[in-house]
Amino acid sequence: MKNVFRRSEQTITAYDDSGEMLAQYQCRYAHFSGYNSEGQPYESLPVGEYTAHADEPPAEDSDEYGTFYIATGDYRGRDIHGGGSGLDEPKAPRQGWYPTLGCLRMQNEDGQALSRLIIDAGNDVPLEVSE
Repeated sequence: MKNVFRRSEQTITAYDDSGEMLAQYQCRYAHFSGYNSEGQPYESLPVGEYTAHADEPPAEDSDEYGTFYIATGDYRGRDIHGGGSGLDEPKAPRQGWYPTLGCLRMQNEDGQALSRLIIDAGNDVPLEVSE
């Protein structure tokens, strides 16, 4: 299995090992402007190759992460999650959209479905980020 996030389309697509599309979901990279505690700017996951590892439910139960969490291995923790602490119902299946501090955000029910695909594929699957 391989996942591809296309920044220009704001989608993430899951492919099986033969290259057939399994599913495609909206996935956004809107983030706040500003800097983290180390003085680095908030910015989205850069173009490149990563490893997706899914936790469902997330290890940390919080409004900001929603009902799933997919780690990318990015050294700054720019991962994929749902939720949104500025939303009325951050754990709703379709919670809406709220900027992050640099992570990619999906709707909770879509992220749970993608997490299940990743977990069923053995976890630690390739993730490509492209323009």
